Amino acid sequence: MGWKATIIAVCLAGLAASCGQSPDRQPALGEAYAGPLTLPVREALAARAETVDRLNHGERVELLSRRRGFYRIRTQRGREGWVDGRHLLSAGQMEDLRKLAQRAAASPAQGTATALDTLNVHTAPHRQAPSFRQVRPEEPVAVIAYAHVERRPYQAAPLLAGKTGPAASGAARKKKQKIQAEPLAHPPVPGLPPDWLELSRTQRLQEGPPAQTAPPAPRDEWALVRCQNGAAGWVLARMLFMAIPDDVAQHAERARIAAFFSIGSTKAKDGEKPVWLWAAQSQRSATHDFDSLRIFVWSAKRNRWETSFIERGLKGYLPIELLKPDGTVTGFEAVFEEKDGRTRKRRYDLLAGTYRARLASREEAPPPQSWLTRQEEKAADTGTADAPQSWTARLGGWLEGFRTRFSR
Repeated sequence: MGWKATIIAVCLAGLAASCGQSPDRQPALGEAYAGPLTLPVREALAARAETVDRLNHGERVELLSRRRGFYRIRTQRGREGWVDGRHLLSAGQMEDLRKLAQRAAASPAQGTATALDTLNVHTAPHRQAPSFRQVRPEEPVAVIAYAHVERRPYQAAPLLAGKTGPAASGAARKKKQKIQAEPLAHPPVPGLPPDWLELSRTQRLQEGPPAQTAPPAPRDEWALVRCQNGAAGWVLARMLFMAIPDDVAQHAERARIAAFFSIGSTKAKDGEKPVWLWAAQSQRSATHDFDSLRIFVWSAKRNRWETSFIERGLKGYLPIELLKPDGTVTGFEAVFEEKDGRTRKRRYDLLAGTYRARLASREEAPPPQSWLTRQEEKAADTGTADAPQSWTARLGGWLEGFRTRFSR
């Protein structure tokens, strides 16, 4: 009998503690994390409502209810208020962001870049996605990859998957039942015209007005960058400026420098000058990353930059990997789409004693994996599945129902 009395005493003590500490504490329906760098929590759904708390990126919150695109949350400090659902991330999205940083850390940088003004780093390639970091002017970041994304309305991941509470769900059912009406009777199907054979001839169809094709959806080019603290995120590519010297970048011929590398050095009158390899893109709507390769060397005789190697009309994909078997760059390789539509990996070797490159080999290779593929698949999965509920939230809801039952 002693162990039974002990269990009963522990249960009663836990119930008394839950009733005495917070009798009006609302059970949580789920959990989420703050997406932006800082996120204010408003007391009510009003623009001038008082700020009851301020969250930092990655801070966990409890979801209490939902009203359209807004969520009532409870912070770790016990304060409750409202935030925009577009600024919250699910547990799966936080895990995707961590894996993105790990994958970017293991990928070779395609050059460093800076911004002229403060630049927001987003969790996804979308202007309205949460901005969890800011790049200060002249702060260098490593460019990892690029992606062309259509401009579409931002769809935040459903955090409660329709769980808005029993009152809201009941009201929704009543509203749905109220608007239901009897289906209208279908009118009789008209018969065929007497000259339907003549009307169905191909020549008559070809003489009709040409079909109008919809204009292509606008697209933005995004760059995946790795910040100095190891975080990885997306920024608008047109806001970045590759940190290559201006006296070299002026030879880009209005093309955008997508990647650049220092592959050696040559002697100059005032010391040594680096040898630059760059990949440039001259087509704004292209699906590939670069269409030309070029190597610049400093000519001490003419006291100017000169081109030692150039190849145009390419369809190349990043990353470009430098070959350095003994620490010295001996060549480079990347994946290209050939004229027959197949993708192959090309290897270029640098000629001994010079910085002229020649094509050494081609081998079959799969297309580079998109940095968006995994994120889009994860977003589709989280959009169809219910948001997981933590065991602490379930336990809190059980204790709350138990207390309410016995407090009547």
